[in-house]
Amino acid sequence: MYCVDSYGPVIYQCNISPTGDLSEQRIFKRFEAAEWGNPDGLTCDAEGCLWVAHWGASKVSRFSPHGELLEFIELPVLQPTSCTFGGANLRRLFITSASVGLSPGSNSNRLAGAVFAVDLEVGGLPAARYNG
Repeated sequence: MYCVDSYGPVIYQCNISPTGDLSEQRIFKRFEAAEWGNPDGLTCDAEGCLWVAHWGASKVSRFSPHGELLEFIELPVLQPTSCTFGGANLRRLFITSASVGLSPGSNSNRLAGAVFAVDLEVGGLPAARYNG
């Protein structure tokens, strides 16, 4: 399981048991350079990689299960907020963004707050159903 501390700015990883108990919390990735912004929403793909929206950095990044940067998608907005897979074969990444706190000059293309869709080679995972 992954947990984001946007103000840290860090992503934690921990083990989760079948009963829901968490253990072995550890740092997955720390973002110290300003060019990374703050990690926000995230999702996993079918290859076990982590996709992270970077608030304040105009991008979504893909990391290997070991924290290695594999690729990133640049966006025409400053504040991407989250991402999730959908579409045929779960190969479309939907990316949300925010306009909160932006000056008119920071949103001159008027796209802040929009949802973006990017078709990818790798797909996502089906949503887990709550069983209880």
